[in-house]
Amino acid sequence: MQLYLIAQQNSVLERWGFFLKESSPHVIEVSDLSSGQIETDCILIVHLSSIGMEQCDEVFNFKKRNPTALIVICTDVPNEQEGVKVLQFGANGYTNTYITDSLFSEVIATVEAGNIWVGPELLQSLLKHLLVDASDKEQKHAPRSPDDIFEGLSSREKEVVSVLVTGVSNKTIARELDITERTVKAHLSSIFQKTGIADRISLILRAKEQSRL
Repeated sequence: MQLYLIAQQNSVLERWGFFLKESSPHVIEVSDLSSGQIETDCILIVHLSSIGMEQCDEVFNFKKRNPTALIVICTDVPNEQEGVKVLQFGANGYTNTYITDSLFSEVIATVEAGNIWVGPELLQSLLKHLLVDASDKEQKHAPRSPDDIFEGLSSREKEVVSVLVTGVSNKTIARELDITERTVKAHLSSIFQKTGIADRISLILRAKEQSRL
């Protein structure tokens, strides 16, 4: 996948560029995301501390338009509240700007494999927030039928969801269903578009919620 770096601090770009030189990353501006010139099957490494949340919203809008894009948000001083917020918006990873070379490579490999990169405490906080949100929605709205949100999926897409809810990676889903990882990504992109769900964790929670109805 093509790597793109978004930051407004030269020192950060130089650090990332050195770590990722073998992947030949491209440095872009947030405004480039609406140019139509950016590959949609990509990984965006974003320095939140230098571009701010307002510009970061444009990054998440890009992901909404292109669900196969992966986003890693980096910040100089990570905190739980910010981490939960960006992950709910659709980030695939949240980490410290100044992590080591080897750990940076692990972050990239993790999100590219279809997993979320965060610390275990932050992941638990995210799940708790999402579960609370789901509970609040259930109290405000009449329960929907189990097939309500997934009824438009193909039989193969439903099979992908059934394996996804176990928390496994795209590679494992591909092996379980005897298809390629590229096909898994294509199915997930279609699932996100059909259900209106923006990220992997929300999809898992919604699928599990529906199975209990």
